Amino acid sequence: MTDFALAGTVLTRDLVTATGKLVASRGEIVDVGYLKHLAAKAPKDARQRALHETKVSESVLEAFDAAPLQHLAGPPDARAQIADALCEVRFPDAVWQELDTLREEDAMRFQHAVWTAVVAARLFRAALGEAPGLSRLVGGALVHDIGMRHAAQRLRFKRDHLTANEALTLEDHPIAGALVLASSLGDAPAVHFALLHHTRAGFGYPRIAGKPPLRGLDLVSVAGASSTLIAPRPFRQQPFNARGAADQLCDEANAGYFDARAVRLLIHCMRGAKGPMNDLRLPRTATGFRPARNHHGVSRAQAQAGA
Repeated sequence: MTDFALAGTVLTRDLVTATGKLVASRGEIVDVGYLKHLAAKAPKDARQRALHETKVSESVLEAFDAAPLQHLAGPPDARAQIADALCEVRFPDAVWQELDTLREEDAMRFQHAVWTAVVAARLFRAALGEAPGLSRLVGGALVHDIGMRHAAQRLRFKRDHLTANEALTLEDHPIAGALVLASSLGDAPAVHFALLHHTRAGFGYPRIAGKPPLRGLDLVSVAGASSTLIAPRPFRQQPFNARGAADQLCDEANAGYFDARAVRLLIHCMRGAKGPMNDLRLPRTATGFRPARNHHGVSRAQAQAGA
């Protein structure tokens, strides 16, 4: 695991996996050092199952037909590429159990996991072709947000803006997800993606010092953000449409929150990935649908009051 540092997080409750394994206790300070220690103790010979051997495969097939994903996953050639990348994703049973439990407890975020994996598979195939290790990156996209299963339910489903304290509490979910995955997978891309998918080039969380492992993180972050924007959420009036999501991501890339190349690749794939990406011409005006009411995050008034 590449050396970098982040401030320690004090757990407010026991962190227990879906199989009942205690990963860290309430009151414990968890940081990168703890994460490395946990990864070093992960089983080395655990039997792994492929995605096509699990119920997740059924949800992938449903995602192929989901209207919001038709620009990316609809064409037959795109489906074939995505399916090839996903079918080789393998995890031990403990990780599949996390996803099964997420499906039972929070169908909306289970869908987010699957949609992110589908979008990420499309992006990785377009960027890397059939490069070795691709399934590990796509698998990391599938479980990148598994830490949300360990966040308080009232925060996951809140319709209004979060208070400043609620936002800070929710910011613990990346380290929770990384710890859960490290306990089963050791030092794997999935652990890095879980920990770092909200860093937003230093504008998000957790705040890190040093150079983190970024291979593929930019694509997973964009795939996750896109999948969130085009799906229903309690805190917004309606989902973004595909063009509106692209407009939003372009704005955020221009502000430095996302890698602009990753956003361009997403748009390139939405347009069929035909021809060199360098020939891509972005629209000069934003014309996609973006919902008027979007209570994502802390309200501006609350943010100013806390400044």
